[in-house]
Amino acid sequence: MRLPVFLVLCAVVSTPLAAAGRRIDLVPAVGLRNGATLDPDRPTYDPAEASPSVSFGLGADIYVRPDAWVEVFFDTQELSFDADPVVFGSSRFDMRISYLQCGGAYAPGEGAITPFVSAALGLTFYGADVGTVDETIGFSGSLGGGFKAKLSERLAFKLEVLGYATINDAALAVSCGPGCSVRFASSGWYQLQGRVGLAIRL
Repeated sequence: MRLPVFLVLCAVVSTPLAAAGRRIDLVPAVGLRNGATLDPDRPTYDPAEASPSVSFGLGADIYVRPDAWVEVFFDTQELSFDADPVVFGSSRFDMRISYLQCGGAYAPGEGAITPFVSAALGLTFYGADVGTVDETIGFSGSLGGGFKAKLSERLAFKLEVLGYATINDAALAVSCGPGCSVRFASSGWYQLQGRVGLAIRL
């Protein structure tokens, strides 16, 4: 349900800006984010591990100057964990990690290829199989950089690398038997992502 809500918000925000002559780029994107490790509180038990996986996103770049824009984006990924069923109650479970963030980007210089840097703040949403991991929310931020390569008057190729940090631990509750709980492998949650998109000027 978050993606439809995000689309509605983009439409509400972008309509008056477009009427005022602001440039707005809609950016569908696909990327790759790193995996994760979940450690049970009991140190003698093996952790659950997930490999890197594909992510999908949709964003809007709203230009406030020719060399700067406000960006809003939603990006989601599903991780598949391999686990010890004795510890985690299942040999495999999935967990979704989604980011909804708003920030800004600056692109010094002009030309067919324009590099940029970006920063954003927002929310991280965690959710998984029903009965396996309770859905929870954390506050997060991201830093990134990349470039836009102009393809036509209304299309541009966008490549970027992002680093995410969720500043508070998410309270994940995995069904792993009486007295057994699961925590993150480290304080907070950190991910690195590379993604490519097509910036479509509205």
